[in-house]
Amino acid sequence: MIITGRGNFKNIVKLLDSINTDMPVNESFLYDLKRSIEMTDEKNRHKPSQTYKPSMMNCIRASYYQIKGEDLDEEKSSYTLVGICNSGTDIHIRIQQAVEGMALNGIDCEYVNIAEFVKNRNLNHLEIKGKSGEETKLYDKNLNISFLCDGIIKYKNKYYIIEFKTENSFKWNNRSNVDPSHYQQAITYSLEFGLTDIIFVYISRDNLDMKCYLFHVTDSMKEKLTEYIILCDQYINDNKVPPKEPISKKACTYCLYKKRCEKDL
Repeated sequence: MIITGRGNFKNIVKLLDSINTDMPVNESFLYDLKRSIEMTDEKNRHKPSQTYKPSMMNCIRASYYQIKGEDLDEEKSSYTLVGICNSGTDIHIRIQQAVEGMALNGIDCEYVNIAEFVKNRNLNHLEIKGKSGEETKLYDKNLNISFLCDGIIKYKNKYYIIEFKTENSFKWNNRSNVDPSHYQQAITYSLEFGLTDIIFVYISRDNLDMKCYLFHVTDSMKEKLTEYIILCDQYINDNKVPPKEPISKKACTYCLYKKRCEKDL
């Protein structure tokens, strides 16, 4: 039997449930465990806020749809992807805690409290919205940007923004510099905190080995980012979808607005 169409998804679930009753108990348990992980993830999903996100700023159309509050593509959860994301979060927390412990081991590295950094530097455009694990949630009320920051460190008497990225061993083995898809994130953080250098730590998800790269942000990079936001705001005010621009295949593949974008040719 072949069942197609989103409207028949409940029928697919019923069919699988009927098959599940005839499975050996170990297979039945594994099926239910996987399904429960996916169901929990789908229940916890929420529509993103209508703010700019650094990870979305590689495509002006994606930013436009986000600010306009357009519906995301419907997507069924994958228990493997949920697990990958959760393991990445766990690795981030452990590495951040290790960085925090460097000072205790006599290394000239201070893990800076971001809330105090914002207050002491009079960064009045920033609001601290809370914490998510070890990350700090911030909002730029002037530029309407929401972002999560892994941290700021003072290493050998100089301040750096620090960002951790986990990836599979194939990507990690071929990693030789900062991923271009992370440039906008680095530039955004530099603009927000008034710091020019970002340390990226790339961690192999398979063996937890690490590579580290320094990304320096120039004034012209920050100017282009500001121009990007001004231009996108103009499209939003005019209620006009931005034209398609050449972007990386990766950005398109993982975009949450692919189907909407296809309609706006």
